[in-house]
Amino acid sequence: MITLQPIINTVIRVAPYARVSTDEEDQLNSLDNQVNYYNDLIARNNNWIMVDMYADEGITGTNTKKRKHFNRLMEDAYAGKIDLIITKEVSRFARNTVDTLHYTRALKANGVGVIFLNDNIDTRDDDGEFRLTIMASVAQEESRKTSSRVKWGMKRQMERGYVFANTIFGYDRVKAKGDITINEEEAEIIRLIFYKFVYEGKSCVAIAKDLIIEGVPVANKKRMKRWSATAVGRILKNEKYVGDLLQKKTYTPDFLDHKAVRNDGQEEKVYIADHHEGIISRELWNLAQKELERRKLVIDDKSKFSNTYWASGKIFCSECGSICTVRSKSLKGNEKYKAWRCKEVSIYGKEIAGCSNGQINIKALEFCVQFVIRLMDIKDSLVQELHEEIKRAQAESTGQDTKKYENELSGLKKKKERIIDLLLDGTISKEEMSSMKQKYDAEIRDLQNKIKSAEDKNRNLVELNKNLTGLYSKIKHILSQENPTPELYSQIVEKIIMYPTQDLDIFLKYMPESISVHYETRGRGKNYETICTLNSHEKQSI
Repeated sequence: MITLQPIINTVIRVAPYARVSTDEEDQLNSLDNQVNYYNDLIARNNNWIMVDMYADEGITGTNTKKRKHFNRLMEDAYAGKIDLIITKEVSRFARNTVDTLHYTRALKANGVGVIFLNDNIDTRDDDGEFRLTIMASVAQEESRKTSSRVKWGMKRQMERGYVFANTIFGYDRVKAKGDITINEEEAEIIRLIFYKFVYEGKSCVAIAKDLIIEGVPVANKKRMKRWSATAVGRILKNEKYVGDLLQKKTYTPDFLDHKAVRNDGQEEKVYIADHHEGIISRELWNLAQKELERRKLVIDDKSKFSNTYWASGKIFCSECGSICTVRSKSLKGNEKYKAWRCKEVSIYGKEIAGCSNGQINIKALEFCVQFVIRLMDIKDSLVQELHEEIKRAQAESTGQDTKKYENELSGLKKKKERIIDLLLDGTISKEEMSSMKQKYDAEIRDLQNKIKSAEDKNRNLVELNKNLTGLYSKIKHILSQENPTPELYSQIVEKIIMYPTQDLDIFLKYMPESISVHYETRGRGKNYETICTLNSHEKQSI
């Protein structure tokens, strides 16, 4: 065990960190034991005071994203609330070598040490990082081996027919045995979906709309607010409803981040035919799969037209946040009327979608965008002046603050180094040395923060200058053309928010704020006219 030597008359703010990887009862008991141990340890050191107890339960150590109390510990340490962190061992802190070194180095730079009690490592020691790297690598390798053993065991269970899915609409899962049994109430919904698709010839969109109107409960209350074409399509493709079982549809490429991705042949899947009682017949299943394939060929043939419009994926409904898509209808004389409309309203109607937004003719939208772009010509001198101002500010500030702070930092470090000489000469006592060291450390941290802030400021100025230059260039290019093209609109427009009051918030690339306009339309065909004006009020954008 590491020997803890307190500095006389120096108060050290200590933060213990504990973690267990599962919420099993014996693991939670282990967590309680760790907490009690740290309480006793801190109580035995008179100059130690506990900042807080930081403990995560049922959380893996291979990454830190979901470790709430670990992240809180780091925030408090960076905020200067902690002097020392103590933890049981490297594997409790992190099983990822990169994370371990990243956090301990960042903590050390902020004057915070970490003691790994069982591993006899103190990051404040000269060889602390060297020994920590070795132990962290060992912990990561052990985690990799554990992950491999778990995956191997799960694969064998899959081959024996154990069902790992937590919830399957239409079935109840017997968790202890890994079996599934039909939930008759939900099964009726499954049969209805297959019947409507195969025998009534309805689309997934139409089926979803029927289910909503009929008030049918959704398949997954946590993930769905109402039935959708996507949810219906997943049911039609799910082999479990015919009694088969396909597992390993996803896999985890990296044991460190635990992120599951779709398995497109990277790992062998496990398929068991007639694994359990099916909800639909094999005949109905086969008919549904053939119909899905037939419709897919039709959709694929039309897919080349899906990005015909320059604003695709750029227009959003202010009411529900959905994207807007183009809908067209035929008028007299074979004339086509095309307009952008909220996708949810287009599919389900205003009542079901709960959205009151209207639509905007594609010609009216182009006119509004052209109006905004040409409006920039009025502000041309202002843009140029701002451009020059930023260039002047950048020339004056870049590097000046950082050089000043770096010189001060260098001087402080030299003063800190001389403390040892003063102690050896007998000029100061150990207590005075400790007090001076703490003072210099605090000033050094303050200067390091100022340097970082100045560097960030300089980077932002350079980036802003570059962005404004890019915007200015594109606007000049568009304004130089007599008839701007939709392709150029696509290049300069970032996003558009459509309101039911015939208002638009138009966001141009490189511009931090939107330009709000109001439009009115008159006539149609060759006589179609759009009138566009600037809005004086601001709206809340999504």
